Amino acid sequence: MKRSTKWRTILGLIFIYVAVFMSWEWAWGILFLYWVIPDIFSGTTYFLEPVSKKVHPNLYWVIIFSWLLMAFLSFSTLFIEYK
Repeated sequence: MKRSTKWRTILGLIFIYVAVFMSWEWAWGILFLYWVIPDIFSGTTYFLEPVSKKVHPNLYWVIIFSWLLMAFLSFSTLFIEYK
């Protein structure tokens, strides 16, 4: 079987390294949104294990809300300086 290069994964790792090195806290907001948007459409999210909206709706929405809140807080560092 031929292995394909995982360019999205490689670019994502580079993005994370640059974000950490440059102290770009807003970059985590991009990653949180990248994780949460497909989860909303699929009805399944992952936090240490898969969580389905059909089986565990309350836990699913708490996790989704948490990802969105963390994205918002990460983006807010562009406008608000936390000390």
